[in-house]
Amino acid sequence: MHIAVIIPAYNEELTIANVVREYRDALPEASIYVGDNNSKDNTAKEAEDAGAIVIHCEQQGKGNAVRKMLEVVNADVYVMIDADETYSAENVRDLIDPIEQGKADMVVGSRKQISKKAFSFSHKIGNWVLTTILNRFFKVELKDILSGYRVMSKRLAEHLVLLAEGFEIEAELTIRTLQEHYRIVEIPIDYRNRPKGSNSKLNTWGDGFLILYTIVTLFRDYNPMMFFVAMSLTFFLAGFASGMYIFIIWLQKGVMYHIGLAIFTALSIMLSAIIFMMGLLLDSFHNSWRLTQESMRRNNMLLKRFER
Repeated sequence: MHIAVIIPAYNEELTIANVVREYRDALPEASIYVGDNNSKDNTAKEAEDAGAIVIHCEQQGKGNAVRKMLEVVNADVYVMIDADETYSAENVRDLIDPIEQGKADMVVGSRKQISKKAFSFSHKIGNWVLTTILNRFFKVELKDILSGYRVMSKRLAEHLVLLAEGFEIEAELTIRTLQEHYRIVEIPIDYRNRPKGSNSKLNTWGDGFLILYTIVTLFRDYNPMMFFVAMSLTFFLAGFASGMYIFIIWLQKGVMYHIGLAIFTALSIMLSAIIFMMGLLLDSFHNSWRLTQESMRRNNMLLKRFER
């Protein structure tokens, strides 16, 4: 079974060599690939000197680098890690085992903090908020949707359609896996703090908003009926509440004073109806697309069997 370790990297000359050596020692049978994402320092050279195969990823962004490596590298098992030396190779075989045994399609290293400096307070809160939102949307009980330490099967890597360009790639990997009904297993891992002189490229607020946007839009695509019904219900309740207020005032005084509120009520009810109809229409398109995808998948399987 061919194992590939893929490491997206941008300006990580201080840590990349240690990461490559650590995973080469832990997985001597694996091929180590570093996706150099237009680094302005000696990241590519340090990676090559440490024994990695460097893939140059021209499109800026972690998501673009991961997608490029998954397209270029052919393996049975993909181990994805960050280049900042925060993920230890100590548990790597524990993460690979469920894939090799056919018990999971993706294994996520759920991070345990072993240093007070490993997680900033804002990162803790952001991760908790985003994980909670995803769990509510997709009715799962995951603990760490933003971990950059993941092991994926070949079957999963070949079928996932990824669009994320930046740090939202981890959220998209999780959501796409859930959408396609693949199995996710989480295994606790130690999460170390960055070495001195190595700085995170993650923007807490900017990238956090992108991750939240990714979760919401992918949920919309995954379950358009529920998404638009929730929006429709929100407008309906707002219109109903304002309408009841106007009606009560009219019963008491016999005159309608709030013309603006009446217009708001009418618009809210109209928007509620329009959004509900949009949900019905998009849900129909979604189901048709899913049927088309399933038909294409079965045809590909039959073609492969015929070729054998």
